[in-house]
Amino acid sequence: MTSNTLRVAFLNQSGASVGGAERTLATFLANRPPDISPIVICFEGGAFTKEMSELGIEVRVIAASLALKSSTRERPTLAGTIAMLPVAWRLASLLRRERIDVLYTNTMKAHFIGALAGRIARVPCLMHFHDIVEGNALGALRFASRFGSSRRIACSNAVATWMGLPNTRAIYGPVDLTVFDSMPSRSEARAQLGLAADVPIVALIGRINRWKGHERFLRIAAEVLNSVDAMFLIVGSPIFRDEDFLDELRASAVKLQLTRNVRFLPWTEDVAGVYAAIDINANCSDREPFGRAVVEAAAAGVPSILFSDSGAAETILGDINGVVVPAGDEKVFANALLRMLERIRLSDYDERAIRETAKRYDARSIAAEMAEEIRLTALDEL
Repeated sequence: MTSNTLRVAFLNQSGASVGGAERTLATFLANRPPDISPIVICFEGGAFTKEMSELGIEVRVIAASLALKSSTRERPTLAGTIAMLPVAWRLASLLRRERIDVLYTNTMKAHFIGALAGRIARVPCLMHFHDIVEGNALGALRFASRFGSSRRIACSNAVATWMGLPNTRAIYGPVDLTVFDSMPSRSEARAQLGLAADVPIVALIGRINRWKGHERFLRIAAEVLNSVDAMFLIVGSPIFRDEDFLDELRASAVKLQLTRNVRFLPWTEDVAGVYAAIDINANCSDREPFGRAVVEAAAAGVPSILFSDSGAAETILGDINGVVVPAGDEKVFANALLRMLERIRLSDYDERAIRETAKRYDARSIAAEMAEEIRLTALDEL
């Protein structure tokens, strides 16, 4: 470490897919202070490592075995656990060779492997938690964190409380609000997506995984459509897991007789164009850790509705940018959605006020908070 620069290794298990954790890391790195000199390390190459390279960031890949890739938090295997050891050893060698000052771990496998590698290389570790995990996985993660890290970041107060570890600071995910400075008009956005111009649109935006509540979304849609006409969009693709879930959702839409009112749109990098086209953003997840889509919707002037058992609920300010309903209560959710649709019909939402609520997630401000934790970690004694 020089007097002015910290050499920081950012460890992320996925180099191929981009989820919320990867988007947080990418946004931080794009807005990092000049004293943070990064190197990104993943266990595979792909879309994420390509994005990092395009940002001008040095990228290394430490290949993981099939046993390690196949072991998940839901179904951990002994072979996967053993396979972590040589990866941790190679990572430790890289940390020493690159004279790394701080190791920043960003995903579940990265936490476990980084905890061991940091100890071997005597490099202080900062863990960034993006998940609400349960059972044995939670116990193991707490142990690894106490063993291998001195400080932690959680993506919300809900996650920080759930982890129950000392030296854990809640820092919300950074969002590049400039993406929403120039948006198409609603009619233009709908025309580009092939959507009707004269019907209210409710969307669930993000990756398609079972815990994200898409089945709930369809049941809620069926309830709402008993009272009003509306279009419901599911925007996203299955990543990390649940590749068969999309077919199940399509079948559910048919069973619920929703094919006229439900559209499936693939994921697009033009998120501003999607938000410009919709009236309401819905989050139906089981305990969403943060809820980036809620912030993005607010940045676009779109209100959200979501359940209370989540970090996403922390992003709602009064009823300015949305409504929080009791966890898991689909009936209350549907009724709240009906009231929100009526408010929108009456122009009872202040789009400018909604946009203001997103400013506390400005990428530069949040990046400064994250950088401060990195600097504090560099000062910790091993």
